[in-house]
Amino acid sequence: MKDDRVEKDITNIGNMFRHTDLKIAFCTNNNLETLLKRRNPPTDKFALSSLYKLTCPDCNKAYVGQTGRHFSICYKEHKSAFHNNSHTSKFAQHLHKEAHSFVPISNIIQLLHHQRKGAHLNTIERFYIHKE
Repeated sequence: MKDDRVEKDITNIGNMFRHTDLKIAFCTNNNLETLLKRRNPPTDKFALSSLYKLTCPDCNKAYVGQTGRHFSICYKEHKSAFHNNSHTSKFAQHLHKEAHSFVPISNIIQLLHHQRKGAHLNTIERFYIHKE
């Protein structure tokens, strides 16, 4: 109900100045800083949709990815791709091509951001990939 009243007030203010030389600007909190701000991690930090980084233990090159599943499943998929020399994981391809070692998940993974899957998480992922 409060949102309806605020929306009507904004519309009324805009209408009052429509036929004048004054231009009205409205501020929003929907900006890049708000979108990229880290959220409080959930209690089970491996259980929710998140952005993560895998770092090669031998050369420190990084792979940034996102998942809506538990991290242990993603880790097993990267590990399986490594052992089977599959092309389903760029991280595993790098390790295999460079003859680097595959180590336990706790040694190579870093959680970057918690967010529901969707356009917002895709944007944040592109930011971290560019940052790397």
